[in-house]
Amino acid sequence: MDLLNLIFYIVPTAFLLSFGHCAGMCGGFVLAYSVRLNELSRFKAFVYSLSYHLFRTFAYILLGVIAGYFSSIFAISSKLMGYIHFFIGIFLVILGIGFIKRGEILKFIENDKIWKKLFKKPMLIASNMHSLFGLMLLGFLNGFLPCGVVYTFLSMAILSKSILVGAFIMGIFGLSTIPIMLIISSLSNLISLKFKKIALNISAFIIVLFGIYNSYIGFLATN
Repeated sequence: MDLLNLIFYIVPTAFLLSFGHCAGMCGGFVLAYSVRLNELSRFKAFVYSLSYHLFRTFAYILLGVIAGYFSSIFAISSKLMGYIHFFIGIFLVILGIGFIKRGEILKFIENDKIWKKLFKKPMLIASNMHSLFGLMLLGFLNGFLPCGVVYTFLSMAILSKSILVGAFIMGIFGLSTIPIMLIISSLSNLISLKFKKIALNISAFIIVLFGIYNSYIGFLATN
């Protein structure tokens, strides 16, 4: 999959997932820091909010670099990469079904026990810092929050077998979620729950199809 095709896949999928999943999972963080920005001018509040999301995206890019590096190590073995393709495809199918069902499957995938041990204290420190730096740090740490949406595109980064492409995938994903997250408080009033569910189901179906495709590619590579 070339870079242009990646963009055509990532942007609409990430945008749709922002309605149904990101808004619910990360919306609390956004609304919490938005209260602090009420005292600032409209322009300054926008800069602060944008900084938060840009640094969240930087965290995704770092994850993309790590994922791309991981897969580049195994790129010498096409058969091993075939197995990775196959199992990541299966994971994406399970994840897509989890988005639709929104039950124990998704709860298990998004388990935050390890995240709390590593990031809970830094998050509290960042939350108590009433400054632009504190908001940037909060956004960066939020980027490591266990999230099925992040795992979806992180899987693509692993399959890229490239540090640069992995970073590109996660960067485009992060940027694609910013418009919705910037106006999250307005969207909660303007967009119906039914529309959010439809958007989530469409994006989940796309993820399932992408998972089936990757499993098939992996199956062919191992035979």
